Amino acid sequence: MGIGFVILIHLIVIFIVSIIIAVVGSIITYFISNKQKIGRKISFAVVSPFIGLYTLYFCGIIGSSIVSEYKKVDIGIGDAWYVPLENNHQLIFIDLPKYAFIGKEDNGQLILSEVVEIEENGRLVFGKTLNNKYFSYNTKTDEVKDFNNEKELIIANSGRAIKLTNVYDFYAVKRDDIAGNWFIAVGILSLIISITVLYILKLIMAI
Repeated sequence: MGIGFVILIHLIVIFIVSIIIAVVGSIITYFISNKQKIGRKISFAVVSPFIGLYTLYFCGIIGSSIVSEYKKVDIGIGDAWYVPLENNHQLIFIDLPKYAFIGKEDNGQLILSEVVEIEENGRLVFGKTLNNKYFSYNTKTDEVKDFNNEKELIIANSGRAIKLTNVYDFYAVKRDDIAGNWFIAVGILSLIISITVLYILKLIMAI
């Protein structure tokens, strides 16, 4: 699914959740609040879920997009996920997390496809493809070497042991290392903004 369609689904879900919270909140407000300014209190109970949740969501999307652009990782929604590799390259997933592609960030050229296991060692990327073939790729020289098995790959790497990792696990760990704390900070800041907006609304409504 494209990112636009995913966002649309999120907005619909938020709308439904907001309705539920608004209905429950207005009923509770009616029964537990004193009758002074009851109309304003019920109005606040109705509109606050929509304002609070949508503010939280849009602040999160905007903040995550900024982090994505700055850190060169995806924002976590949509049909494509990616993390950077050395020398302006990317590890890219499209639609499915089962296997990935290795390509150039600047022009989108795909170098290797159907990668299921991977290890990155500086400018060298080692891996295994869906058809059980092994490879090494030099991101600086663009040289690709193919091997029939892992033993050949190790020999070509001067006998050094190679620890291949599931490609999605590699992506998840690297994305978290690069931008995990930034996304958490965006979430906290978005929550603070959302609460602040609701507090200002409460002051405006003089509740």
